[in-house]
Amino acid sequence: MKGQNAVFEEVLLFAIAVAIFVIAFGIFQMYQNYYSSTALIDHTKSIRDMVNNHILELTSMEELNASLTFRVPEELSGEHYLIKINNTELRVTTDFSGVSSVSSLKALSASGYDFFGETRSSRGEIIIYKRGYNIIIG
Repeated sequence: MKGQNAVFEEVLLFAIAVAIFVIAFGIFQMYQNYYSSTALIDHTKSIRDMVNNHILELTSMEELNASLTFRVPEELSGEHYLIKINNTELRVTTDFSGVSSVSSLKALSASGYDFFGETRSSRGEIIIYKRGYNIIIG
């Protein structure tokens, strides 16, 4: 009987250790997912702001035909993304998770500019063209 108690105690101790390990692993996994998704959201916002700033710079140029080329990361947290522009908004959307960041372009559209186009991040660079009062992203 004494041998059975010792074995039972050891099995119970091992089960408690496994339970603590599983709980700790779950907590760390939860925090990792949270910080990864927050970083992805922040990265899409920074790409959106970068493109928006270059568009503002292009619209402030006096030339009617101009272009800007700038480098962007090919991936954000391991995902490619799509940059799409129309007369109402600039949108950066990741391919796999669908995280999206949007900026309004209504004020610039009201000033007479027309916006259109889309591009993928897989090229690693973005070209924004100004042709008269048309702003084209490609």
